[in-house]
Amino acid sequence: MRETKDILTAWKNTRILKRMGTEYPSKSAGIEGAPRDFDYRQYLTEEEAEIVDNAVLTLKSDNYSQWIVLTAYYLRNISCNAQAKAIGKRPHDIINLLNQAEMFIRGNIYDFFKKAA
Repeated sequence: MRETKDILTAWKNTRILKRMGTEYPSKSAGIEGAPRDFDYRQYLTEEEAEIVDNAVLTLKSDNYSQWIVLTAYYLRNISCNAQAKAIGKRPHDIINLLNQAEMFIRGNIYDFFKKAA
């Protein structure tokens, strides 16, 4: 299985650069059936992106603080230091929230992504 940070970065690329519409659209704006000649991708397939979308939405309903930190870090490129400064907390606290959120996502996507490895 690929690293969780790599999967979330690829999810960000898919989510931000290839998708259109509202919060978690059901289809990417890409070319269907385009050949994939390489093993490691910068983008996720539609099926993979939906698995990560569902895990992120589950995190939102389970722990809103972790969801805020995770989406700010991955989707908006806001560092943990900048987040900590904005809310008056220590960077270590934000890093802990981000690590917990990443582990939550990994737990939710593990079964799917271990099959793909």
